[in-house]
This record gives sequence, C-alpha cells and structure tokens, in this order.
Amino acid sequence: QADMFNFTTLPPLSLYIHIPWCVRKCPYCDFNSHQIAGSLPESDYMTALLADLEQELPRVWGRRIRSIFIGGGTPSILSPETIYNLLSGVRARIPVVAGAEISLEANPGTVDISRFQGFREAGINRLSLGIQSFNDTVLQNLGRIHGRDEAINAIEAARQAGFNNINLDLMFGLPAQT
Repeated sequence: QADMFNFTTLPPLSLYIHIPWCVRKCPYCDFNSHQIAGSLPESDYMTALLADLEQELPRVWGRRIRSIFIGGGTPSILSPETIYNLLSGVRARIPVVAGAEISLEANPGTVDISRFQGFREAGINRLSLGIQSFNDTVLQNLGRIHGRDEAINAIEAARQAGFNNINLDLMFGLPAQT
C-alpha cells in the first residue's frame, strides 16, 4: 500500500474557484453561497483568492493546470473584467496548459450576449448554465430568478457569443414535474 502514492508522473491538476454570491439564495442550495447585500467586493475578493492561491503554490509546484472551474454561488454576477483579472492572476502563478477547459457557471437571469462575449474575451471557453428546468412553475418553486424564456435566451446568447461548449444543469424528480 505504500506504493499507492508513489507517482511516476505528476497527476493532472484542476482548479476550482468558488464565488460565494448569488442574486438570491435558492432554498434547495446547500453550497456556501449568500444573497448579495449591496455592492460586490469583486476586487478585494480576487485579491484574497490570489493570495490564497499563493499559499498553495508549494503543493502544486511543477504541475500545470488542465482545467479551471469557476463555480458558486453565481460567478456570472462578476464582471468580465474581474474574470479576466482572476484568470490572469492564476496564469501568472501556475502554468495553464494550452487548450485547457476553463468553465464558468452562469445563471440565465444574470447574463446577455454582451456579458457572454466579455467572458469569452476573458478566457472562458465553457459555460455551465444553471437552467434547472424549462417549466416556469418548477422554476418558481425552486426560487430561481429566471424563467423558461430567459433560459432559452441565455442558451441562444451563449451560442451567438461564440460558445460551442455549453453544459445545461437540469434537475429532475422535483415537485410539479411529470
């Protein structure tokens, strides 16, 4: 069993970055997330995240990031400029492989084509849209801030912004679903 952790090569490295704010906290959500109260401390939070990453550098020395996932909360409430600065800060500290998958979770109620274009320019190449359902009654029961039409519009806007790697989070087995 001692050989179980003797790697002949360094294992792949993925990075998860948590953004803990939402427009509204969904009643089913168990993640560390909080409803926005006033303005977001985007700059201060990014500074703290990068300082935390600095502390972890000895643990990942010599490895390159193969994927980055920015989740939450609702990362799409951050500005594209903040996402760009965050990814630039990560790249300045840890090498990221060419073609790495860089994902951003987005709530359909917080995005439009312009915002998606900004996220693409910031370096995001995969979206994970928190659709949850295309049924307005189910969405209301879940406490979501978007409806069916906004979900469809978000998918179309993401495609128009040039995203070709789009995940749709869908929930099933919920009250009012058939």
